[in-house]
Amino acid sequence: MALKLFGVLPAGAPQGGEQVWLAELKTEKVKVEILSYGAIIHRVLAPDRNGRQADVVLGTDSLGGYMDPGAPAGSVIGRVANRIKNHSFSINGKRYALDANENRNTLHSGSGNYAHRNYAVIDATDTSVRLAMRDRGEGGFPGEVTVEVCYTLSGDGTLLLEYSAVPTMDTPFNPTNHVYFNLAGHGSGKLNSQSLSIDAALYTPTDSLNIPTGEVRKVKKTPLDFTKPRNLSEAIYELEMFDDRWDGFDYNFVIDSDGWRKVAEASDTVSGRALEVFTDLPGIQLYTANHVAKGFAGKDGALYQPNAAFCLETQFFPDSIHKPHFPGGIAFANELFTTATAYRFSVGR
Repeated sequence: MALKLFGVLPAGAPQGGEQVWLAELKTEKVKVEILSYGAIIHRVLAPDRNGRQADVVLGTDSLGGYMDPGAPAGSVIGRVANRIKNHSFSINGKRYALDANENRNTLHSGSGNYAHRNYAVIDATDTSVRLAMRDRGEGGFPGEVTVEVCYTLSGDGTLLLEYSAVPTMDTPFNPTNHVYFNLAGHGSGKLNSQSLSIDAALYTPTDSLNIPTGEVRKVKKTPLDFTKPRNLSEAIYELEMFDDRWDGFDYNFVIDSDGWRKVAEASDTVSGRALEVFTDLPGIQLYTANHVAKGFAGKDGALYQPNAAFCLETQFFPDSIHKPHFPGGIAFANELFTTATAYRFSVGR
């Protein structure tokens, strides 16, 4: 297993002076590169129907690029992915104030976001890497959390992400990975040849600040209906007629079933590449790179633009700490919390 030095965190930055490592995971079908910084999925090289490989995730060539808050990075997000209303919550009778980094709400844990933490490499082989870090309550969260993330690449093209955590106090906990996919290749532009289906008949509508209202509604007869495959560029256009607040999709879908199961599938008609998503979590956020800056300097000289990638972020529902009828999202003191998600890359028929 080869670990390569990717960069050194600059002096003055959190964890300044620490080395950032790149781990290469390889099988005959797929190659994946993982960074210790943010536990980022840096590259996924997947074959098309003619066996030609292309990198299908957005990112940057440098550590400095990934440190840009606007970088489209396949980072692990925690302690709590997505949004918390009014940048605060109460648990066990105590109120905790967080960073208000999106209007008056907290997005992706504010300054506590795991996306900008450098993990220790605990173990690495040709097909797996295990990373660990200590969350000391940055951003205002209660207690500390010992966190591990393990990536394992199997011969059938599946990249398995396993999260484990042990907190010292009861805490909201909702990890995800914010990887940006474009199955035609990371620098290929709009999603004109790509389709998506999601196993979800319901979604959680949001208010004017993108906080769930607490309702659960049917996707039927709305542009959010992905129960059958739909072209993503066409779906984004249709959404503008329905809800133009977010410049694309940024919605949580309620997965139909429970347990470990396939929850979404995407494909690209030109290359033939296909992606299946599996998880044990109850929700999945579809985000279509709405806020990627036009002309953002990506990998290999590519210039990215809005709506040129899609994210499928498996999760507990946003703001579940304020909505007891939403499932899960709490890790309990001194108890092991685990969850897993997998991305399977293949070639469609």
